[in-house]
Amino acid sequence: MVLVVMAAAVTPAWADDAKAPASRGDDSFAALKKEFQDAMKAYAKEYSAAYQAAQKQGDAAAEAFRFDKPTPAAAFSPRFLAVAERDPQGADAPEALKFVLTTSAGSPGKPLATRAKALQLIRDHYVLKPEIKGLLKVLTGIPDDEGCRKLVDDVIAQNPDRGIQAAAYKGMVARRESAGRILDMLKDPKRKAMIEKAAGDGKALAAQVARAEEARTELAKLKAILRDKYPEYYIDLSVGNVAPELVIQDVEGKTVRLSDVRGKVVVLDIWATWCGPCKAMIPHEREMVGRLTGKPFQLVGVSIDDEVKTLKDFLDKEKLPWTHWWSGPGGWNGGFAEAWGIRSIPAIFVLDAKGVIRHRDVRGEELEKAVNALLKEAEAAAG
Repeated sequence: MVLVVMAAAVTPAWADDAKAPASRGDDSFAALKKEFQDAMKAYAKEYSAAYQAAQKQGDAAAEAFRFDKPTPAAAFSPRFLAVAERDPQGADAPEALKFVLTTSAGSPGKPLATRAKALQLIRDHYVLKPEIKGLLKVLTGIPDDEGCRKLVDDVIAQNPDRGIQAAAYKGMVARRESAGRILDMLKDPKRKAMIEKAAGDGKALAAQVARAEEARTELAKLKAILRDKYPEYYIDLSVGNVAPELVIQDVEGKTVRLSDVRGKVVVLDIWATWCGPCKAMIPHEREMVGRLTGKPFQLVGVSIDDEVKTLKDFLDKEKLPWTHWWSGPGGWNGGFAEAWGIRSIPAIFVLDAKGVIRHRDVRGEELEKAVNALLKEAEAAAG
């Protein structure tokens, strides 16, 4: 059931780019990326068709659905590794190494051999270089891998750039926030039932809970280090905290601020035009905005596309009747996305009328339910 996770959030390595098809016989890195992305799209389409077929057979078939065909990712891992090995310090090597890491999962507890080789290349060539910053996002996102942990620790100890050291801690914080979220999900009866079913038995669920509790403990320690040693890089986006001021541009280049929408219930939807799961949210968001017309509510889409023209071209074709901001040049690797530690998209922040973060990463009906509750709360406070 790997695709269920993949569909939940997209990272750059799985980007849904619309690049021109590679010419026959093209053995470039760009062609390999295109081939990989096409293979993953085809797999996603096949998975979706199989699940829809199960749904047509009734609820029982949908609940029992399993898709046992493995993803094509593993077959591409050695090919991406070959690119990096051919020229370890070449222009394509850092991105190729990211692809190696994201395609090397293997079976639980048994990653492909390509991962260890990629880690060694990174250790040999990038620990002290600026390019390690982009690699840290992947390294810190791989769970329960001692090799990755040790490499991240070495970057913190050896790289002289405080920004890179802080980025390593931010990545570890983000990973543990994600791992610990299951504890919050278990408080919801519906989600709890789904998690229990996915776990299969009580022992497996207990192990998940134990890992989540450990992650929460580590999270507190890592946040303390980041706050105390790197205060200039520390932003706490925990539920219950006031969202930090955000100074950014709208699609026309005008400077806008998050405080401009204070007094309203705000949904910040961090997305990109190449992100399939982000675009899948559009129909519900459009309906939700329509239902909440006239209410003190604001949906703000914050695009992390590399170029504002890409966003504007998309908006010209797809009418999205809400506010749109652009994160600025750099996309994933700069400015707002880096400061806020955005690791995957869509990333959702729901703010109350006072600007306090009340929910994170809720979607669909759950998102609208959260918004309606905050609107009622605001109305009650207003008398």
